Amino acid sequence: MELSKLFKGLIILQLLHMVAIVVVVPADPVLEEALGIIDIAALILLLLWLASLVLLFRFKSSGRTLFTILVIIVPLLGLGMPESSVPTGTLYDQLVYFGGALDGAMLAILYLTNIKERFQKIQE
Repeated sequence: MELSKLFKGLIILQLLHMVAIVVVVPADPVLEEALGIIDIAALILLLLWLASLVLLFRFKSSGRTLFTILVIIVPLLGLGMPESSVPTGTLYDQLVYFGGALDGAMLAILYLTNIKERFQKIQE
């Protein structure tokens, strides 16, 4: 299998993974208030993440940079989030762990394989 097809498949899997997370996450009545700063920040990060995936799918170098920054920043911002008052369950936890594995696989392909040349070639 060609590496670029595998990489594009991982991007599609990222999108499907996010849909699965949204479907499985339990509703937290404590967090169902008016739109707050955390919700706005989460929406901005979601839009940036989607933009990075589109740019990665098109092999744009800015997508690689944006995706890497988001993979670093989002877990750090998650440390400041309030704890959920509703138990999440094992399926949700497994999907979160799977998301980390997907991010790691994509970063490894982006920086440790010859697909990085496609991003550098387009940049020049």
